[in-house]
Amino acid sequence: MKQILLDMMVMMMPFMMPIVKAGYVAAAVGAVGAVASAFVPSLSNWALIAARVTAGIGIFFLACEVMGFLLGANPGINLGDSTKFEFNIKPFWYFGAAFLVAGIVIGYFAGRRPAHA
Repeated sequence: MKQILLDMMVMMMPFMMPIVKAGYVAAAVGAVGAVASAFVPSLSNWALIAARVTAGIGIFFLACEVMGFLLGANPGINLGDSTKFEFNIKPFWYFGAAFLVAGIVIGYFAGRRPAHA
């Protein structure tokens, strides 16, 4: 069973960078939506959705890190150019923690409703 899980982890490694990019996009949309919701309150719902997606991606990466730890692997994402043999490997928990904190902060500010006089 352990070998099957390790094989699955190896097969899904190339698909992790697009998930990171989706997290960047969700965080950016959420941050812009949280700032814009101060002027257009109806945008706060979209910012909250983007914050939840960002936090969900963060939880996903933290869960992948824990699973890799349990399997004895060291999961990471290469931020270098592997065609030039540049390897700058960062562990999943870096991305997971950053996306989770960003999602919580964006959700906090997007969820604040301005007081009407």
